Amino acid sequence: MRKPVNTVKTPISAKFTYIPKSDEEIKHLEWLSQLLNEKRRGDWQLVASMIKVSAQSAEKAFFRVFQKNHFEASSALAKVINQRKQLLNIKS
Repeated sequence: MRKPVNTVKTPISAKFTYIPKSDEEIKHLEWLSQLLNEKRRGDWQLVASMIKVSAQSAEKAFFRVFQKNHFEASSALAKVINQRKQLLNIKS
């Protein structure tokens, strides 16, 4: 008889592979996690058009902490989220 196999995938705790070494880096990772929770479908395309790269490159730049285009991608994502919040507050 065949043994049962666990096929349920466990969720990844964090997509960021960067290990923080100071309090500022911990705060930065918390801010990135907050942005990621507020991100909606289609935001990577908007971010990509703002920083003039492809959507996949914008997403990778966001997850690769302190690498090329990371700060541009994270600030552009923050702008997209803030603009959406402002539009939702104006219409309400």
